[in-house]
Amino acid sequence: MNELPLDIPLKNFHESKGAKMIPFSGYSMPINYQYGIINEHKNVRNYSGIFDVSHMGQILIENNKDNIKNLEKYIPLNLKNLIKNKSNYTFLLNKNAGVLDDLIISNIDIYGKSFFYIVYNASRKKVDEKIFFECSSTAEIIYNKNCLFAVQGPESFEVLKNTIDVSEDMKFLDIRIFDYNKKKILVSRSGYTGEDGFEISIPTDQAENFLKDLLKNKNTMLCGLGSRDSLRLEAGLSLYGHELNETITPVEAGLSWALDKDRLQDNNLNGNKILSEQLNKKLSNKKIGLISISKVMLRDGMLISDINQNNIGKITSGCYSPNLNKSIAICYVDSEFNFENEIFCEIRKKMELVKITKLPFVKKNYKKDGSNNE
Repeated sequence: MNELPLDIPLKNFHESKGAKMIPFSGYSMPINYQYGIINEHKNVRNYSGIFDVSHMGQILIENNKDNIKNLEKYIPLNLKNLIKNKSNYTFLLNKNAGVLDDLIISNIDIYGKSFFYIVYNASRKKVDEKIFFECSSTAEIIYNKNCLFAVQGPESFEVLKNTIDVSEDMKFLDIRIFDYNKKKILVSRSGYTGEDGFEISIPTDQAENFLKDLLKNKNTMLCGLGSRDSLRLEAGLSLYGHELNETITPVEAGLSWALDKDRLQDNNLNGNKILSEQLNKKLSNKKIGLISISKVMLRDGMLISDINQNNIGKITSGCYSPNLNKSIAICYVDSEFNFENEIFCEIRKKMELVKITKLPFVKKNYKKDGSNNE
């Protein structure tokens, strides 16, 4: 028997704003609001949008020697060297170097004590939390008392600045603590859209007022999962359960840049030798982008073939791109395929010609070194 989806804390507020709710990763979540997915998507690319991502996991783990040793079995970073007030994209790895989850880990002081603040996928909460509590018996889940919002888009700084005294010198992946109504909130300059933006962890009793304050800004709007997915896909970002799973390693997923290469010599790290070997050999599959030539829609699970109708891969994510006005997809294909040749997608038993392109489909616009760039 399927369990009913859990409610996020502000479900009633979202429904009052016209949210269409759907089950997602065990939660009832807004997929879109009254203006629709395409308008939400374009608003984030041109102005700003606000996402409630309170379904995501959030946990605090004390930054100490024992916890670092335990966590470094799964996380391919040198946790001792994480820069204070900085976030890092990383993974939890199994013994075969497969990705148990991808996550953001930050090194931050809270009330005078050093913690790792970790944000992880809702669909992987049980898997991740089993590991986190094995690593640290004092780990503290905080998604049961803090909501998580993402303000995304080129005007996101102005939107947030009108509500809290956010620092203009914050760069991509910086994280700091600010005050809102005399409560401490965590603010990181990050997101999942390819645009400049911020993620805010705020006590639930302040969350609705905070959201209302953000919405006082013109040119911003509430956005749902539909536009979040099309935005991340245009930005070429991986989604767990699609581009990432327990059988795919970070190297195979084209994410070796997120590995601390020195840790690959550490036998305490799960799959260290596998990752090291993969970095020095040709992989069997390659992750690429596809753009439709006709008006067909590219979807997750569709097969990719060469001109002789030999299956050479499968789409992992696909959607309509509002920015390109075409259907786009991410897929893994056989690396032996000659990428100069024509490539096809099988749609309703018909072979449709598609175009190979580099990822991302749309240039990223993160704020680095005082300017917005990729």
